[in-house]
Amino acid sequence: MLRKHARRSVVALGTAALILGWSPTAHADQVFHTTQYPLSSVAGESTHGWVIDVHTEGPRIYAQERYLLRDVDPGQTYVVNLYAYSDLDCGDIVVAVPGMATMTANASGNAHGAATFVPAAVEDLPRTTYYLRWQVTDGSGAAAYQTDCVAVALD
Repeated sequence: MLRKHARRSVVALGTAALILGWSPTAHADQVFHTTQYPLSSVAGESTHGWVIDVHTEGPRIYAQERYLLRDVDPGQTYVVNLYAYSDLDCGDIVVAVPGMATMTANASGNAHGAATFVPAAVEDLPRTTYYLRWQVTDGSGAAAYQTDCVAVALD
């Protein structure tokens, strides 16, 4: 008898959730999809990592970024900085966001970091296309790795 009532309760809860529009999963941004940008050495060497940019279109999280470095100096501390430009050549800076994340390379030369943007952090920015470059500095503050200049639409 108890199982019968429990089963009815689960069915009733599921029906109510559908009627009220509740969804148990987060929805991805319908304009901007998850993107990976390579982090290449400023000295012109090969790729040493990635910026993974995820927009979630949620009420608590606007976007999440993950930073990964590989084959770098073990024990070295790195800082991720984000620069937004108004032009395709990344020449006219609009916003600088230094110190997005700090990460230290492990003994194998791998490092990772993360940053989360809440909706309030971007609410005053015009909804337009920005041209972004992520730059990673080493412990001395010198630019070590960076992405190409990439277009990102702020929706």
